[in-house]
Amino acid sequence: GGVLLNSSHDTSNFNSIDDDLNDFIQHDALDEQGRMLSKTYLFLYNNTIIGFITLSVDSVRVPYLKSGDFEIGTYYSLPCVLIGRLAVDRAYGGQDIGTYILNWAVGLITTVVCKCVGCRYITVDPLVTEKYSAVGFYMKSKLGFKHMEDIRMSKPETRLYINLYESLNK
Repeated sequence: GGVLLNSSHDTSNFNSIDDDLNDFIQHDALDEQGRMLSKTYLFLYNNTIIGFITLSVDSVRVPYLKSGDFEIGTYYSLPCVLIGRLAVDRAYGGQDIGTYILNWAVGLITTVVCKCVGCRYITVDPLVTEKYSAVGFYMKSKLGFKHMEDIRMSKPETRLYINLYESLNK
């Protein structure tokens, strides 16, 4: 399972397909954690970081949700956990480690977070660049991710969410 990042972990050699994710784990993750903005969980193999995920508390505005995923007129925004970042080291790609990390995080959220605080959704803003899109990774996960409603005129909506209430009360 995931191990909470601390100052004893050497993140300097982590190398995913995205330079921003590498920069985050090497320079910003511990600082953000210290400032209570997010928690980063590491996945280790022989004391080497092979992947990580970052979780934060967030809210999602009702207009971004599909019809039927909320009670109309009750709330403007609803509580969620944001998967801020998820990365796997290039050397360990193609081994379903990202899927393992994602499933671990959803398990943590549903068995721990949802038992302690109100949390209706899991949201993610997947990495989308000219060369790579993580949207397919989340959609193939079979965890029930849906595309948020496309209400911004400036760019296509790439954010996704899971309705935990729906999936936990089937």
